[in-house]
Amino acid sequence: AVVSTQSTGGAVFSTNIKNFDMYATYCKNKPHSENFLSGVEMPFLSQCQKELNHVLDLSSYLLKPVQRIMKYHLILEKLIKYSRSAKRKEELSQALKIMAQVPRYANDAIHLMGLEGFTGNWDDLGQLLQQENFLVFVNGGKKPTPRQIFIFERAVLFSKPAPPKKPLQSRKMSISPSPKYSYKCHYPLSQLGLTRFVQDDTNSVQFQLSVFKKDQRNACESFIIQSASTAVRDRWVERIESLLFSQFTILKSRAASNIL
Repeated sequence: AVVSTQSTGGAVFSTNIKNFDMYATYCKNKPHSENFLSGVEMPFLSQCQKELNHVLDLSSYLLKPVQRIMKYHLILEKLIKYSRSAKRKEELSQALKIMAQVPRYANDAIHLMGLEGFTGNWDDLGQLLQQENFLVFVNGGKKPTPRQIFIFERAVLFSKPAPPKKPLQSRKMSISPSPKYSYKCHYPLSQLGLTRFVQDDTNSVQFQLSVFKKDQRNACESFIIQSASTAVRDRWVERIESLLFSQFTILKSRAASNIL
């Protein structure tokens, strides 16, 4: 990208924000590349490394992009720290926000890739926004079940984590298998109600989602969702509240248009 000499490196990140999607794709496919390499004859790769006079083996080079994406935000934090210009600090801060999202987006993409059994239309759900593992109490039950929950722009999806498999051994490294999940159910945001604090306990790590079917005042299903920390709970509640508010605003606007 061509950036003004009066600008800083921050503009490079802002200008090329869409190009960073390739990192998410690369990270998502990383387990496949390692699985493939585990079946390739070691002498062949060693010979290629020797002929090319490479210090590192192929697996180490394939790991470089994953390591690099985790370092961008550290570089930007240092640039912000030592920059004296307020304008440059603002530009670099915007770049830092962008680069903080890229590893998270890549991680979310890896988890979504492991989801099996969903037969619906992905376009109906919208873009994946975040995912997390929770303990879920269904309809007032006393025994929770582990669930991997995905938030999309227009829906919330529940899935069951598969039992973890043993890592594959590939020469110098241990390869962790991609996570796997079985689809259980999903609900459009238009059918959901949110209770921020369960039993009015502001220190709780729980929040509640209630499912309302059309023309029904009472919830037909409820999920008390227990997170690993209050920080995780707050992040999810804020995201869902924002989505529900945006949806309410859109529906209100459409209703007003129909009246006119």
